[in-house]
Amino acid sequence: MLRHEEGVTALEFAIVAPVFMLLLFGIIEFALIMMVYNVMEGATAVSSRLGKTGYTASGVTREQTIINAITDRAGSLIDAQFLTVTSKFYKQFDQINDPEPYSDTNGNGTRDGGENYTDINGNTQWDPDMGASGYGSAGDIVVYEVRYPWKISVPIISSLVGTNGTYTITTHAVVKNEPY
Repeated sequence: MLRHEEGVTALEFAIVAPVFMLLLFGIIEFALIMMVYNVMEGATAVSSRLGKTGYTASGVTREQTIINAITDRAGSLIDAQFLTVTSKFYKQFDQINDPEPYSDTNGNGTRDGGENYTDINGNTQWDPDMGASGYGSAGDIVVYEVRYPWKISVPIISSLVGTNGTYTITTHAVVKNEPY
């Protein structure tokens, strides 16, 4: 019995091509995100090392120093206006991400209203992180956080990763300020 095999390859390609293209574009998207992450991490580390000495170029803040370093390295991959740089300082390394101390009078493991606390960061309220906003002074520990909202280009991937088509790339650097 004779069978017609003409067009079978085109049919097979039509079945496999969408999956292949999704995989290919996903790899490219992921590679771009990882490249931007690496650039941001390197720039944050370099800039925070400058910041720990108190150095800033004339008329430029530490935040702008970090943003400039990232944009110099990333080129046209990112839009600098969407970069955000925040910093918190602590007196000791073991205070990072720890809550301000409090008296747990009812023994439930969480701070409830009316329980006494020690206001480490001086903002007149209890905080789940005792770090104070800013760059601190000589001898303080500073945690720099840099965020960038990466817009995912491939619609199917944007529904799987991130929120509303955006994946937030976040890097951190921790330094101890030198005497300056």
